[in-house]
Amino acid sequence: MASSSETASPSKLDRKLNSYTPLKPTDKTKDFLRDFFKVLPPDGKENLAGDVSGCANDEKLRQLIQSIRSGLLIPMKAQGGKTPTEITPSPRSGVEDSIENLKSLNIEPISRSSPSQLRHRCLERDGNKCLATGQYSHSHAHPRNAITTHLEAAHIIPFALGSFQANDGEAVDRHAKIWVNLRRYFPVLRNMSFTSEQINSEKNVLMLDAPLHMEFGQFRLIFEETGVAHQYRIKTFPDTATGPIRNLPKSRLVKFRVHKGRRELPDPKLLGIHACIGNFLHMSGQAEIIDKVLEDFEECGGLAPSGSTNIEELLAVSGLSLLSSTAHETSDSQKSTEK
Repeated sequence: MASSSETASPSKLDRKLNSYTPLKPTDKTKDFLRDFFKVLPPDGKENLAGDVSGCANDEKLRQLIQSIRSGLLIPMKAQGGKTPTEITPSPRSGVEDSIENLKSLNIEPISRSSPSQLRHRCLERDGNKCLATGQYSHSHAHPRNAITTHLEAAHIIPFALGSFQANDGEAVDRHAKIWVNLRRYFPVLRNMSFTSEQINSEKNVLMLDAPLHMEFGQFRLIFEETGVAHQYRIKTFPDTATGPIRNLPKSRLVKFRVHKGRRELPDPKLLGIHACIGNFLHMSGQAEIIDKVLEDFEECGGLAPSGSTNIEELLAVSGLSLLSSTAHETSDSQKSTEK
């Protein structure tokens, strides 16, 4: 039987969303929040329902979405290229206190100064093999005639979420906002005392074939729990590159184990967060939207000249101020002036 909190959360969310008035036919505010609610763990659902219920009006609901998108989804997906700078503040009550509390922990940034040690430990743990395909590392000991490949250390919570300038106030503030969002909707991070300082740890890394690492990093390949300890079903999506996945096991089932040493396996709770985000990005259509935003930002360093990209999306990563909801009602000439 469902607990009272489990039954209260969706009704609390639905009551607010049922009264929402879309700005235009393409306004996906309700779909976004309902889809995000579906993938979250129970304590994350409760927090999201409370945040939605606490929004005083429709504009605050749109602000909440932009906060989740710019302060959680885009940073998770923007690893490796130009990183987003502007994060829309969450409208929820008490968020500033949460940000200041996290900043008071004086979390140190991580660095790539000694990646070889982490890589060596994880290779040893994983038997010099890709955890998805079972193929051996080309540059390490392997059985004769074994299929080999080039392996990379894939971070579950992206490396970029722990790398920032400690003496840059804006960078520290941005780091705190992202992690407040992560811990808000995935409270297990707080429960397991996982901070960005632990990103370079064995429990946050798995060895993958280089092309599969790319798919995993872009949330086009996820590991879903099966109910058996450290056994996962590999899930891919329509936009997953077909070449890298051709060597996956036909059953798509893999089981992780420690091959050598006293090492930590990739943490199921962290892989669960990665899977939740991957599922949401695809069921909601946000994967395609965010890819387009980051592509345009990478190419133009700002707004797309063609105007083909949603201006609100681009503003989330360009460092410009977010337009208020009334900006949607302005003419094209007014928008040009604002830009």
